[in-house]
Amino acid sequence: MERHFASQRFCTWLQDDLGLRWLGSVLLVALLAACSSSSSPGGSGGSGSGGITSTGGSSSGSGGQATTGGVTGPAGATATGGSSSSGGTTASLGGTTSTGGVAGARSGGTTANGGTTSNGGTTAKGGATASGGATGSGGATGSGGATASGGTTAKGGTTSAGGTSSSGGTTSQPDAAQDVAPPDTRAGGAGGAGGTSGTGGSVVDGGTGVASFHCMNWADNRDNFNTGHILLSGMTSDTDTYAGVTTTANIVLGAFTDLLKANSYRMPINEPTVLDPWWNSYKAAIDVGISKGMKVIIGFWAQDKNIGKPVDNTRWYSMWKVVIDAYVSNPLVFYDIHNEPHGFTAAQWITQVNGWLAQFPNVPRQQIIVAGSGWDDNVANVASSWPDLMMEIHNYASNGPTTQAGWKSNLLNRLGNAVSRTIVGEWAGTVNEDFTTGIDGNADKSFIVGTADTIYDNKMGSCWWAGAFAPSGGTSGTTFLVQSGTGNNMTFTVQGQAALTYVQHSWGLN
Repeated sequence: MERHFASQRFCTWLQDDLGLRWLGSVLLVALLAACSSSSSPGGSGGSGSGGITSTGGSSSGSGGQATTGGVTGPAGATATGGSSSSGGTTASLGGTTSTGGVAGARSGGTTANGGTTSNGGTTAKGGATASGGATGSGGATGSGGATASGGTTAKGGTTSAGGTSSSGGTTSQPDAAQDVAPPDTRAGGAGGAGGTSGTGGSVVDGGTGVASFHCMNWADNRDNFNTGHILLSGMTSDTDTYAGVTTTANIVLGAFTDLLKANSYRMPINEPTVLDPWWNSYKAAIDVGISKGMKVIIGFWAQDKNIGKPVDNTRWYSMWKVVIDAYVSNPLVFYDIHNEPHGFTAAQWITQVNGWLAQFPNVPRQQIIVAGSGWDDNVANVASSWPDLMMEIHNYASNGPTTQAGWKSNLLNRLGNAVSRTIVGEWAGTVNEDFTTGIDGNADKSFIVGTADTIYDNKMGSCWWAGAFAPSGGTSGTTFLVQSGTGNNMTFTVQGQAALTYVQHSWGLN
């Protein structure tokens, strides 16, 4: 009996939670089976069918506390789903730590799926910092944010495309290094192409137009009326190479821009110069100016000064075609159809110009310059034939008045209503003068001062005759640049600085 109670106590201990934890599962099953068999010798007593440790016991199988029908029979206190069985505290399915349990690591646990840190947690998908968070896509700084596309500075912003200063803005393209034109004469600017006075406008060349020509003539020392090849001042031979002419042009035009502050120049062509091989080198004088951002006026000179018209119209057109084909797409090149066309009457000159315009319809009209009739001295009697073209007039101190007011009237009377679109293509007087006294009463002084003021006051452009020109290799009293040396050693100094100041005043530089 004592042995039986000892055995019974042992079995009870096995069923106890401590025993369950201490023994392995395989040994435990065997011992429990043994305990079950040893508990039945007393028949239907306290430990018989339905006894204490049978099916459904506290920690055992389904049902009562110990044995079938015992104290806690089928479906007893610790039946299926009991404390440690299925769904029990520490057991598998359903337990506190099991599926859905408090500390478990299985599905549904506090830290498991859906937990604070896991999927859907504070930091995970949808969390404060994750996609959609304050900094994520759509956040304050993300796409669409204050600075992103569409922001203050980005596309469409104040300064960007379409902004105040960008394409289409008030100022548009910046001036070239040589101040090629005032800002409001550029493409898209207030007076640019299509602007108030641009192509199709009431004036020409972008509004302020002719006033943008701060110009010098670059001439042949022998004079531009020449039956052969033209050699501009500084050139020594019509057999020079393109590279050689480039060197000369860089020196001369560098003096124009640096010493005289010019941004433009006017240079001659004739049929032999363009239609002979010399053209292949001569055109470097144009190309260098373009490379410097200067405006280049290419003007035709008749071979015979006394005739004042082309010897052969067909050859004249052929010459112009070569030039136009080479430069028609360049907005810095301007076409002075004919210098001093005194071989035509006013009516004949109108016909000649209309023929040229019909021959070359591809030349932009804002880049065409038409001389006044005669010796380029009367614009008023022909200008109405081309209300959208620039006109040109020439003016020299030997022509008349000796007072500033007289020169002003003299010039304006010959321009009529075309003042605002006329460039003074040539003007000159003796430059080595003292301009501190005795201006009125002196033809040269009054001419220079009076003409400069008139050009400035009426916003006209002007080309002084000549920036680099010394007849027969000597020194001209009307030329500002005095040449020393030749070729690569050629240099220039300025004479007549006081007179040059007045010319620069006509350009609006002082």
